[in-house]
Amino acid sequence: MRDPVNDASCEMLGDFFSTLAHRTRMRILCALQHESRTVTQIAESAGISITNASQHLRIMRERGAVVAEKQAQSVYYHVADPRMLEAMRMIRDALSERLRLEAERASPRGARRVNKRLLQTA
Repeated sequence: MRDPVNDASCEMLGDFFSTLAHRTRMRILCALQHESRTVTQIAESAGISITNASQHLRIMRERGAVVAEKQAQSVYYHVADPRMLEAMRMIRDALSERLRLEAERASPRGARRVNKRLLQTA
């Protein structure tokens, strides 16, 4: 028999990860990792148009990934829960480690190239 709590948790996680499965939305979260920003600032940081940023932010807001707060004439966005950023870092670290181990198995020289690339992105 299925565990309804487990099923609900899996469904909730699936919905959340599908929200973040888009590269543009990941770039938006990265743009928000240190401070709240306006749509214009997010678009510039993520390298996308303001219209595109607004569309993605709407989806992210509806699904609970970001929060919008109006301050005077501007709307600022921030990550809904800082633990989301920590989870992203943990997943990135796990994937980076896997990539490093695969490169090591392939060749010692490949591992050095991977380590150099990872240092540049950290």
